[in-house]
Amino acid sequence: MVVRLHRNTVRLPAGITVHLHRNPQPARLAILTVLCSCESADFVFLRRVTGLTKGNLSVQLVNLEQAGLVVITKEIVERKMRTTVKLSKHGTAEIEEYWQIMDAIRARMGKREGKHCVRYPLPAPARLAFPR
Repeated sequence: MVVRLHRNTVRLPAGITVHLHRNPQPARLAILTVLCSCESADFVFLRRVTGLTKGNLSVQLVNLEQAGLVVITKEIVERKMRTTVKLSKHGTAEIEEYWQIMDAIRARMGKREGKHCVRYPLPAPARLAFPR
């Protein structure tokens, strides 16, 4: 997918494009952002950090797994099922490229501040709020 910023063009990574830009899903971006900050995360942790319901998180994880962005493992621990998720190598590369592109877009928008374009401040990356 190509994003046009007036005369500038930015090409977005294929995997991220399909799962974040064509069908914008803040839930998927939240999941990928959490996973890029740790080696792996279990389902309960992801649910608490993202604030998603069990059903929504489950569906989003399946979609990300089908895209090859995450690896899901299930195991039985103390007679309970534990679902663990981690970024695949492909997912790591895609999310890193995505953030580099977003940084480039922010930098381009900042350079245009003095021209005919009005600059709207972009929000800082979301801070993860842990429930108490």
